[in-house]
Amino acid sequence: MNLIAKHSQQENMVPEPVYRKLQRAFFALCLLLAPLTLSLSFATCPLYNNPNCPETGRTASPAIVGAAFRDANPLLLQVFFFVTVLAIYLYPLSYIYLGRLAMKRSPWLAISGMVCGFIGSIIWGFLADEFFWINMLAQSDLNAHLPQLQHAYITDGWVYAVHTGWVIGHLFGYVLLGIALLRARAIPGWAAWLLIVSAPIMGPLSYGTDQGLFQVLGYGLVFIASVPAALAILRRPHESQGIAGIQKADRKS
Repeated sequence: MNLIAKHSQQENMVPEPVYRKLQRAFFALCLLLAPLTLSLSFATCPLYNNPNCPETGRTASPAIVGAAFRDANPLLLQVFFFVTVLAIYLYPLSYIYLGRLAMKRSPWLAISGMVCGFIGSIIWGFLADEFFWINMLAQSDLNAHLPQLQHAYITDGWVYAVHTGWVIGHLFGYVLLGIALLRARAIPGWAAWLLIVSAPIMGPLSYGTDQGLFQVLGYGLVFIASVPAALAILRRPHESQGIAGIQKADRKS
């Protein structure tokens, strides 16, 4: 037996600290919950099947948005708020740990994807804040001021720039990370392709057709792709390195 195989066996015999196990379990859970919460958020947003929800677009005026929040099912509205807030904290972490899986073999693509994804995903907190003040206006006597206020808000240049960062950042993040993971072979090829394909589904297809269902579908694909990524995080790092090293040494011998 070669030295690499012996070294791998010795490492496998060393018990892993509990905090390391909990750390990997936490970030694996983040990978799964981030796309799941985003998918549920778009699915339960009161302006159903509108990819711009709750912003105004070609299919909804500010008055329609206010009425949708005011007349929404109370239980679904609370589910919407819960998953939306949960995504604020989980979403940026999911990009970081997807990138870490590909960092060793495709560092530049991984870093680029992490940067784009992180910049785009942290804006979700900014967007989520809109949901709460729109709901507050819709449920109160101030509802009459919603059309003027929302129009002035979304046409502000700085707000438009933030929204643009969200659209470009989180979509390009998935494309770059999908390519990085495909090149690094850190997850199965089909999972990496799901990440890449999810971007045009959530972006051009969803907004081009004004169908929010494609947003839900896109994040559903990200969730499926995140399952093997989460399993890869749960494995002890030296286990996969040892297997790769043994295979490489066997080919040489």
